[in-house]
Amino acid sequence: MRLAKPRVDIGLNTNNLEPMLTFWQNEVGLAFDHVLPIRKGMQQHRHDALGSVVKINHYAEALPETPPSGYAELLIARPGLIAAQNLRDPDGNQVTLVPPGSFGVRQIGIRVRVRALTSHRRFYSEALGLTEESVPIGASFRAGETLLLLEESSQAPSDATMEGRGWRYITFQVFKIDEDHARVLAQGGREAL
Repeated sequence: MRLAKPRVDIGLNTNNLEPMLTFWQNEVGLAFDHVLPIRKGMQQHRHDALGSVVKINHYAEALPETPPSGYAELLIARPGLIAAQNLRDPDGNQVTLVPPGSFGVRQIGIRVRVRALTSHRRFYSEALGLTEESVPIGASFRAGETLLLLEESSQAPSDATMEGRGWRYITFQVFKIDEDHARVLAQGGREAL
């Protein structure tokens, strides 16, 4: 897969807009870019994270109570930091500001909990064509500047949905979407939306 944008974006869903915007803009320090109307009752508030977009999807209707997705944490490299800062947004989503290079994160990192590390390792390398990097525990894959950190966990969902609060998806921008989409599906990927 050839990335059209050398970094990954991440999206979360919320009904709690104002406290979330205050947290992400003031406490985390992300620059607000713009609001993208997605559909009636849903707007995406886009924030820059070193070239990746943190997509805060605000829903007017109450989001269903669903189990969390496997996306467990966003790590953001912050020049000048000497120690990691663990934070949680008003909805409980975990974000950690890290000194550049911590855990291999030079830009952003996304910690993903998976049920079967072996099959996910094969999927990320073969279906997505990402380069694996050496880590002491789990597996990590480089997607342009973004690092995806996989951890095996019996608590990881096997069928997470796009609905519900919290981290819900990541976005790769690619040049040949039809070709890449077909390859991912052939390698066991599922369409979410």
